[in-house]
Amino acid sequence: MAALSPIPAYLAAALCCALGLHSFLRPAAEHPRFGLPLPAGGRPSPLIHLKGIRETSYGLALFALQYRGFDGAVTAMAGILGLVALADGVVVWNFGGALRGKAFGHWSAGVLFGAWALWRASW
Repeated sequence: MAALSPIPAYLAAALCCALGLHSFLRPAAEHPRFGLPLPAGGRPSPLIHLKGIRETSYGLALFALQYRGFDGAVTAMAGILGLVALADGVVVWNFGGALRGKAFGHWSAGVLFGAWALWRASW
């Protein structure tokens, strides 16, 4: 059996870190990108920074697990990321207002991460 390629894990890690950094560098732009309107007054919610911490942490963990060769942990992390994306979609659907349709992007990411986790688990 061939070893799993590390490239998808590193790409997912980089994407998570990039999304996390975007929350810090452009918090007002991150609200609509994620699918939530800016709070009244037009100032970003401090919670967008928590989202940035969450996503950066996911990316760093995924990178570290892949780098250390913990294939089972990378697979579990992919499944967890899929579940988080599905839950994010529910939040956006319920609280996104006019941006509600962005939930489908979260749900699509959840399905992709989940499928990747299932594929990895089948190896």
